[in-house]
Amino acid sequence: MTAHQIWFIRHGQSEGNAGLPTANPRETALTSLGQAQAQCIASCIQTRPTLLVLSPYIRTRQTAEPSIEKFPGLVPETWPIQEFTYLSLPDDRATSREERRPLVTAYWQRCDPFYVDGDGAESFSQLMARVELTLKTLREQTGFILIFGHGLFMKALLWFVLDNPSTINREAMKRFERFSGAIAIPNASILKLQFPDSTEIRLSNFLTDHIPDHLKT
Repeated sequence: MTAHQIWFIRHGQSEGNAGLPTANPRETALTSLGQAQAQCIASCIQTRPTLLVLSPYIRTRQTAEPSIEKFPGLVPETWPIQEFTYLSLPDDRATSREERRPLVTAYWQRCDPFYVDGDGAESFSQLMARVELTLKTLREQTGFILIFGHGLFMKALLWFVLDNPSTINREAMKRFERFSGAIAIPNASILKLQFPDSTEIRLSNFLTDHIPDHLKT
């Protein structure tokens, strides 16, 4: 293990990933398959983490639980690395991916980085502010860090590192949309990051060797 290495881990398969209707995005839980994926993540961690980070959403907590249990005394921190929730939907009524599809299409066609859809939603520019804060905070850390997060947030972080946008505007949002549509982040996959110096970032591929084929999603 290097002196400063970060594993950014996508949560296991959630009810939403499995195509089930969901309501409050904070409360969307793992499926039984996602729980099995979480066990696989813990099994591949051989070094005690210096820091373990979660998003405020329950599916990252559930994914991290086997890893937390593996290292007694490890107290997780909660950071604002939650999924990019750009639609305002009622918390008291579950909706399916198909029901939300027209709203998703309309949001990206609008392509306004400062547009907020309503309660519970954030703008693209707010997402990118969270990404910048996360990268800044990570540069200040040392040791071996595990971060349990979400697919769109991970894409945003990766895009920000690779694209290095000078400003978050309509064109930047379009570039992100193209980038996001071109890559897939499997559930429970691991993206390894290193910060060799104050400016450079080294990135791995999305690693899934720790997940048996019958558990991959």
